Amino acid sequence: MRNTIKVHVVSLGCPKNRVDAEVLCGALALDGALVGADLRAADIVLINTCAFIAPAREEAAREIRRALRWKRSGERGRRVVVAGCLPQLDAAAARREYPEVDLFLGVDDIPEAAGRIVALVREGACPSTAPDRRLSTPKYLYDHTAPRLLTTPPSYAYVKIADGCDHFCRFCTIPRIRGRHRSRRPESVVAECRDLLGAGVGELVLTAQDTTRYGRDLADVGTLADLLRRCDALAGEFWIRLLYTHPRHFTPELSAVFAEGSHLVKYIDIPLQHISDRILRRMGRGLGENETRELMKRLRQEVPGLAVRTTLLVGYPGETDDDFRRLLEFVEEYRFDRLGVFGFSPEPGTPAAALRDEFVPPPVIRERCDAVMALQQQVSLERNRALIGTRQRVLIDAGAGRDWVGRTWADAPEIDNIVRVRSPQPLASGQFLDVRIIAAEAYELEGVPVCPAPESAD
Repeated sequence: MRNTIKVHVVSLGCPKNRVDAEVLCGALALDGALVGADLRAADIVLINTCAFIAPAREEAAREIRRALRWKRSGERGRRVVVAGCLPQLDAAAARREYPEVDLFLGVDDIPEAAGRIVALVREGACPSTAPDRRLSTPKYLYDHTAPRLLTTPPSYAYVKIADGCDHFCRFCTIPRIRGRHRSRRPESVVAECRDLLGAGVGELVLTAQDTTRYGRDLADVGTLADLLRRCDALAGEFWIRLLYTHPRHFTPELSAVFAEGSHLVKYIDIPLQHISDRILRRMGRGLGENETRELMKRLRQEVPGLAVRTTLLVGYPGETDDDFRRLLEFVEEYRFDRLGVFGFSPEPGTPAAALRDEFVPPPVIRERCDAVMALQQQVSLERNRALIGTRQRVLIDAGAGRDWVGRTWADAPEIDNIVRVRSPQPLASGQFLDVRIIAAEAYELEGVPVCPAPESAD
């Protein structure tokens, strides 16, 4: 009997990347591998990389170097596999940079990846696909039949409804890395959601590079709004959360689903990037300041009680003090519930990277990022303090003993605020709980369980 192959997995980047890693892990487990092994006991280190921006590539580089040190320090036969966006962006460059890596896998390699990885140890076989060539434009998209090993807590799971992107914003490498937009069949998405709920998952987080383009590439599947209605109609107590909507495609039909849904939380994640007309046009975002302002006003009118998260990009080439002032004023005026900010990073091969004469100095970019986040921190603190004394429904993510961490419906896992719950009774990941908020900081709430009302003696 062959020894069990032990795989240590490192998944980097966004939720979409995590889904790919979970599909890889599921296939490995079906092939008899022990997935999630401690690094010291592993035969293989599998790193699923992100390459969206320079900090992500730097993080990937650190993990690859760490794995290669592990490979050199141990017994012969240790293997390192690098998958995901980094080799997909430029496989030849990855091979030149890391010649000791045993196998590079692109997006389209996922269906056969497990067999190739296992063969590295059992037969010492090299992959049939040469790793020193540019990988083909991705076309792969998993479905509900793909084996998948969840790496999230029982409280939530990500469901990728599409992959790729058709927008070609001038600062972004995603279409080059992930290919053109391609949607899953709605029946496949609904089947996966039903299976996850049956396994006890409390929140379904639907994700894609652009969820609002869902179905536009297929003639007979309907719209994103149709898909959300079908998922919302599933039975049980659970939340549905939608990430990565594009402002250009947020239709009135879609906002109506948010207003009417019973499981779909009133949380809209809509990366706006900027508000200056001039910068939006240079970015290639497809809509300007007036349309953006009208959309954001309409969303709050059409979806009462809406929580809005956005992401901003500062320091785009040519961004002036006036452009940034307009952005800061917009953040102060709109008072986003949740907000993240990135500094511009010149990504190889993008039109924006060629605008070197107009680059904003890095110290200025850092100052602008800090200014946005300082303003948002104050907004977040005021919003959170207003919740003190209120009763909130919380989904528990993790904890032990009396100390637990959960989230309200207004908070996406891993990126938004948390609620610290001190409970005299045992709780569990995936449990919904009514909590009274007793304290607040900028990005954390503290609460105690609300005791259920005593039953009537009648």
